[in-house]
Amino acid sequence: MDNLFLKYMNERTGKPLDLATDSRPKGPVITISRDHGCFASHIAQTLAETLTHKNELSGKEGVWRVISKEIVEESAKELKLSPELTQNLTEYRTRGFFENIALFFSDSFYPGDVKVRNTIARFIYNVASEGNVIIIGRAAEAHTKNFQNAFHAKLVAPVEWRAIQISKFNNKNLSDAKKEAIEVDKRRKQFRNYFEKNRPDIDYFDTFFNTSTMSEDEIVEMITIAAETRGFV
Repeated sequence: MDNLFLKYMNERTGKPLDLATDSRPKGPVITISRDHGCFASHIAQTLAETLTHKNELSGKEGVWRVISKEIVEESAKELKLSPELTQNLTEYRTRGFFENIALFFSDSFYPGDVKVRNTIARFIYNVASEGNVIIIGRAAEAHTKNFQNAFHAKLVAPVEWRAIQISKFNNKNLSDAKKEAIEVDKRRKQFRNYFEKNRPDIDYFDTFFNTSTMSEDEIVEMITIAAETRGFV
């Protein structure tokens, strides 16, 4: 039991993986982060189709794909997490010390936040290294910041506007939707800060798009232009 407990605590206090020395190809990769209520899935899918079509027209090989929920699914599979813990991972939830102790002595295997985050980082890095991929969320901009061919965008909007979108999407009243936006933003920031060390967004993102004033088509067009300029397609 003592050895198991020490192993558990080591996982809780370990250091993030150093992935910068890997010599595999670096992209191209596009990452899209977002404030809660700025929906990225349709933008990412449309962008992937647009970039793939441009590759076809130019005779360049490469189908672009979108990675989002697969990050959690594959990481949870590797870690052998229970459905309950997988849901926590999906919602960016972390556990306090006493919750982790309770889990340690329960039937639910929980490897610790450090191992979970490092597993996610490794998955994102491996996928990005394959190239022609658009990754949504999970601090992907931090994991791929040093890639030679990368573009990092963030979708932002006023919280009041985002609350309206969440209210429509989840059938909630505006007050609850606003609270959800603020809470999820907080959890996402905590997750990102593990990798970004509280550095400002401007250190990681190439551009920001205000989804309350820009259409999805406009955002796709501008990222496409950036991808073309950088030779991704």
